[in-house]
Amino acid sequence: MHDLHHVHATTLLLAGVPVHVVAARLGHADPAITLRVYAHVIRAAEASAAGVFAQVLKSPS
Repeated sequence: MHDLHHVHATTLLLAGVPVHVVAARLGHADPAITLRVYAHVIRAAEASAAGVFAQVLKSPS
């Protein structure tokens, strides 16, 4: 069950669901808990977002 909890949170965060929403779904009283536990997922999503933005800048208008 614990692994399912992590899969659920990771999937939501990678899909762009705001941290405070994920925190509420997980039952975390403070989104800072979610940020601490899932910081690696959030960093990966940020890197992905940066790549998307770079592609947009490269494409002709």
